[in-house]
Amino acid sequence: MTDLTQLEIPSLMSDILGQIQASLQGVSFSELDALVAEIERAPRVFCLGAGRSGILLQAFCMRLCHLGFEAYMAGGLPCPPVGADDLIIVASGSGETRSVSAVLEQGRSAGARVALFTARRSGARSMAADVVVIIPAPSGLVNHEHPQNLQPMRTLFEQAFFLLCEAIVCWLKIKKGIGEEEMAQRHANLE
Repeated sequence: MTDLTQLEIPSLMSDILGQIQASLQGVSFSELDALVAEIERAPRVFCLGAGRSGILLQAFCMRLCHLGFEAYMAGGLPCPPVGADDLIIVASGSGETRSVSAVLEQGRSAGARVALFTARRSGARSMAADVVVIIPAPSGLVNHEHPQNLQPMRTLFEQAFFLLCEAIVCWLKIKKGIGEEEMAQRHANLE
């Protein structure tokens, strides 16, 4: 751990990058494979999250649209009703976000499948999911699990989650043989 009395921005950035790398290296590739398979087979994808995780999911949802998937932010406008075999992608560091759980139950009752990004395997039991991607990172608002982590609350989870989403986008782009021009045609032009 860095001596906080001697901390400078470059060394802090180096420590943060090291923590992100360690977190990403702890993610199971088989869990990611299962998630990608769910995305590819789903008629529609709905993204569901609260707070900063929800904001990062918006970016992922947008990229899925750019790749040609029918993807929506749950509760956003427009958002059609979820149905059987649709996929709900959830991001919850704790796996216990009450507002997310309540909406998730509605989706499950409609027959949707669920993929969950979380930092806690125990949280995955709280939010029943068909696919779970565990991101080893602090999961609480107070960081007791990883005292060596310099970043506040769930920041490491959120950073690793965002980078995993970007990697999934790249992976899908390659698998589907989609070029930059095709993605750009689906990009908003009312900016």
